Amino acid sequence: MAVLKDKKTRQNLLKKGFVNSDSHHHFYEFWHNGTLIAKTRTSHNGQDIDDYLIKSMSQQCKVDKDFFKAFAKCTKSQNDYINELIKNNIITSSK
Repeated sequence: MAVLKDKKTRQNLLKKGFVNSDSHHHFYEFWHNGTLIAKTRTSHNGQDIDDYLIKSMSQQCKVDKDFFKAFAKCTKSQNDYINELIKNNIITSSK
């Protein structure tokens, strides 16, 4: 069963272009060319992110679970994320 560290995941999302919008939860939004593409959240409790939540967050970020785990662990970059969104027909290439 996969587990991600909450604090490290939040830090890595911010490094990769997500913006934080705090409320009851930590909300993270990814904008591309002025359009909201993805929105996900983590809890304020700081607990590890379990397999179930990883799957939910990956769906909210519009990528598969394995890509999201690599993205959250910083082995995938913001450019990798954008290319994955293009590959999945979520956004179009800006070229």
